[in-house]
Amino acid sequence: MASLLRLDGVTAGYGQTVVIEDISLSVEPGGVLAVLGRNGTGKSTLMKTVAGHTRLHGGGIVFAGENIERRPSYIRTRNNGIGYVPQTRDIFQSLTVEENLLIATQPGHWNLDRVYELFPNLAARRNNGGREISGGEQQMLSIGRALMGNPRLLLLDEPMEGLAPVVVGKLFEVFELLRDRGDFAIILVEQYVNLALDFAPHTIVLDRGRVVYNGSSSDLAGNPEKMAFYFGVSGQDALAG
Repeated sequence: MASLLRLDGVTAGYGQTVVIEDISLSVEPGGVLAVLGRNGTGKSTLMKTVAGHTRLHGGGIVFAGENIERRPSYIRTRNNGIGYVPQTRDIFQSLTVEENLLIATQPGHWNLDRVYELFPNLAARRNNGGREISGGEQQMLSIGRALMGNPRLLLLDEPMEGLAPVVVGKLFEVFELLRDRGDFAIILVEQYVNLALDFAPHTIVLDRGRVVYNGSSSDLAGNPEKMAFYFGVSGQDALAG
């Protein structure tokens, strides 16, 4: 099967500063990839690079057979179908929940009714402003807004950060539902290592901006030595940033 997303030797960062170097990876349509690594290894920069929010210093990004590395972020979202849920959520605080969702609308399966069915909390707060809802609801809104764009690829950048365990559990149920539907590919950056390894069949691990592991999630999870080396853990759910 031809890949939906392919990175070929991508080097990128901010201004003249290089953060990720020589990154190569591929994701098939409907595929699921976990991106793991310690704090500061370039995971969020990788996601931002796919979404078009960094400076590309080298390499190529191919999406559905088209080179997109020079396309601005809004074109990647609107025309190519790359949905991005940033670590910072970035909802519009001055807009209502419903206005935040409607602003991202693109034709397809996902609409207001389906997002509200997925996140009943948002339906109950549809007329509340972005600053009037909880952190967990803001994350739901950020995810719902990405779905309203009817993506072909969904980028989830540490979606559980700062959330209560009960909210983490609810969101992972949603992610599993989305994964199992197979409507789009998913790349997940997550701090809960074992949850991410269980969620995605394929994993890459970054260290100092480079890929140091690219392979089966189950093989990595079953190797205590590698788990300890990469994350400082041995089978326990822990923060790996």
